[in-house]
Amino acid sequence: MDWKTLARKIKNLHLLTLLSFINLILFPSKRIREKSILLIRLDAIGDYVLFRNFIEILKKHPRYSGYRITLLGNIVWKELALELDGAFVDEFIWLDRRSFAKNFLYRYKKLREICSMGYETVISPVYSREFYFSDWIARSVHAKEKIASIGNYSNISRKQKKKSDQWFTRLIPAKEAIVFEFYRNREFFSNLLGEELAIARPNINLQNTARPASLPEKYAVLFIGASAKFRKWPAANFAEVARHLQQEFGLAIVLAGGPSDTSDARDFQALYHGEVCNMVGKTSLPDLARLLFNAKILLSNETSAPHIATALGNCQVIVLSNGNHFGRFVPYPESINAKYHVIFHPTIQDDTETYQKNSNMYGFGSTLDISDIPLETVIQCVRRALGAM
Repeated sequence: MDWKTLARKIKNLHLLTLLSFINLILFPSKRIREKSILLIRLDAIGDYVLFRNFIEILKKHPRYSGYRITLLGNIVWKELALELDGAFVDEFIWLDRRSFAKNFLYRYKKLREICSMGYETVISPVYSREFYFSDWIARSVHAKEKIASIGNYSNISRKQKKKSDQWFTRLIPAKEAIVFEFYRNREFFSNLLGEELAIARPNINLQNTARPASLPEKYAVLFIGASAKFRKWPAANFAEVARHLQQEFGLAIVLAGGPSDTSDARDFQALYHGEVCNMVGKTSLPDLARLLFNAKILLSNETSAPHIATALGNCQVIVLSNGNHFGRFVPYPESINAKYHVIFHPTIQDDTETYQKNSNMYGFGSTLDISDIPLETVIQCVRRALGAM
């Protein structure tokens, strides 16, 4: 064993000891609320979009008729969930993942909040389980029944999974092959409820779809940020496509993204000399959804925006991807939305017929450089998508 492996094992042991101590002083409530469900979902915005329609199905299913649902969710999609799913969730508990992982006082206080009530049933539907997040929380809560997916090993070690499997009273089976994430969620809830669910696609119905008065009537949305540099198509290329969108199709250019994308927006505006409506860091998630609903086209790196736009189903969606999570989050099956188009890194784009090989190679991550996607390939895709205009 090399010293790095030894150091990692010692660090993990110290972490496990500290977190176990937090659990020793938690004292979860033994009082179980009748007909109650704690539904745990702590992953990212795109994951939420591909999962959220099953909340309504769970709420309305005869097996859980009259049950009160508490959703423990990731705070990053709080505003969108409150608007879309408030009718099906009786209580929300919000968790900041970064603080939960790094701040032990925050972790203790949040676990105390979660464990202040016992539940008849805890349901953790995520396929790629996480030992120190959803699994650990399910272990901490007092409940008659605890249900999780059988899961895989993408976010958890074999040793950890063997241990946390024992914290659940029931593990829902799942296919071992790479499966598109919406279908993975459907598989879980079909097996949980004991019937094949007919829902065919993720769907978002906004209460208010009105176009903000500050936006032009015809516009394209460019979402140019991403979580890593090798997953960001160059700003210069986005600027060139923007020129084509404006000159060929008469579309105004709207930039969208979160606060962390402001530097990317500045880079774009330094290169694109036309008029731009910069909404980066200025929209809530519901506002972003309305922005996408009224757009003619979205051009985006593979982030949460294409998932929202595809679930809305109103505009053309072009996604630039380095192949990360191939088969799980990209590409969307055509049966879900024919307006969705993905352009992969050339290594994958030139080999799209070998779906199984690519999903096995990139299903759990890719470090291919997205800047290798040719500009002309994207321009031609835009022309095809908007050809009917």
